[in-house]
Amino acid sequence: MRVLFGTVLSFAVLIVLCNAAFYARRARRLRAVAACDVPERLGLFDAAVGFVGECAAAAVAVLLIPIGWCMRPCRPSAGARGPLVLVHGWGVNRGCFWLLRRRLLRDGWSSVCCFNYAPFDATIENAAHRLRRVVDALASEQPGVTLIGHGRGGLVLRYYLRRFPAPNARRVVFLGTRHSVGNERESDARLLSTLNAADRIPLQFDVIAIHSSFDALVPPADGRYPGAFNVEISNVGHYALLFSAKVYHLIAENLAAPLL
Repeated sequence: MRVLFGTVLSFAVLIVLCNAAFYARRARRLRAVAACDVPERLGLFDAAVGFVGECAAAAVAVLLIPIGWCMRPCRPSAGARGPLVLVHGWGVNRGCFWLLRRRLLRDGWSSVCCFNYAPFDATIENAAHRLRRVVDALASEQPGVTLIGHGRGGLVLRYYLRRFPAPNARRVVFLGTRHSVGNERESDARLLSTLNAADRIPLQFDVIAIHSSFDALVPPADGRYPGAFNVEISNVGHYALLFSAKVYHLIAENLAAPLL
């Protein structure tokens, strides 16, 4: 029992310390931003609630990794709203979409597939090549695929849509994805510069970018996608975007909107 308690306590402390480091780095970055571009500061209580929520969400995302190893890639249902593909971000796997997939299936989406790739060592290019095969196979059975990417998974979607023809994709949703070159890894920065050059994705697809001013990993200015329908929220951290009822309401609302 003492060993279990010590393990749980150590895990909780590690999660809190990592998030504290991320938010300290966020504070340093915001001090270098022009005053007119700094997001409105949250009150102490709201910031504390947001921080605790992000720590809890990050812990759940990590604990869901073993669940992700066992999850079926695709879950069919009797819904008639069309297929969806979810692409996770860095450091986790498809398990982080456990709750989001349940909500989408409940709301009548048919096959909801959670695409998986190596979270630490896979390149965005290789992941996009594999994603192409998944989308093509799904679209051959149910045309009109909706794509949702969280964090780095959004870059996988952008590369896929830029590199390959995607006639069966109809709508794309980004959650906490960086769309401007910042302090990410050098390889990702080069790729992002390439993706932003003559980018026509917002002209070809219905694109929604949801980002948070409280995200410690993606600054608000970098979370905005030029040409897309951008939605900024507050008091929700990077991993909390996956579990927040408020964020899911925004996702559901935008997915229910008619295509132009």
